[in-house]
Amino acid sequence: MSKARTRAKKRPAKIATRSPDRTRASLIEAAKHLFARRGLHGVSVAEIAAEAGVSTAMINHHFGGKEALYRACVAGFGAARLAALERLIVIPRTREELELRLSQIVTELLELHMEDLDMVAILLRDANAAEHWGPEVERGVYRFSPTLARFFAGAQEHGLLRADVDPQVPAALLYLTLSGLLQVDAHRERVTGATLRDPMYRRALVAKLIDVVLRGALA
Repeated sequence: MSKARTRAKKRPAKIATRSPDRTRASLIEAAKHLFARRGLHGVSVAEIAAEAGVSTAMINHHFGGKEALYRACVAGFGAARLAALERLIVIPRTREELELRLSQIVTELLELHMEDLDMVAILLRDANAAEHWGPEVERGVYRFSPTLARFFAGAQEHGLLRADVDPQVPAALLYLTLSGLLQVDAHRERVTGATLRDPMYRRALVAKLIDVVLRGALA
């Protein structure tokens, strides 16, 4: 046997490896896809691993189990949504700025939700099942509405909202309306043909929503 062939025979085969970050991301995406359709208890560890293309051991290794993976999905989306809101909150000083800022907030948050409809399905279905989330994850998710209320409180301090308006009311109204619009979007499309995935329809809906929310609150 030639030396070249001997060296080739002894050379170890290359094994495709996946970075830990990529494995975690794959597991989260796979889990969200399955949890959105069948819920936490309707999905097995083996199914999540198969969907992600990894071994079942990776779920315990990276998350400590299926329930912890579920909480990581919810916590990650909640943190991303809150970070986007924090970035967008700039206290307005004029009526025009109030409407512009609010339009930016609602538009970006609506687009963020539309980009992750699996998480929207999970949140809408499990909003009253916080025992699956745990107290820390629950607090993270529900910080969204009080954070949005800060925007309205700032506008109120500059005389843009009536003094008797509780800033948490328009914040909650926006939050619940967005949730409702997302929840019925598939039904709306089947019945009317209109969908939030259509940018023109989404812009028109955002404008109408802001008008309705502010109509009873403006000073």
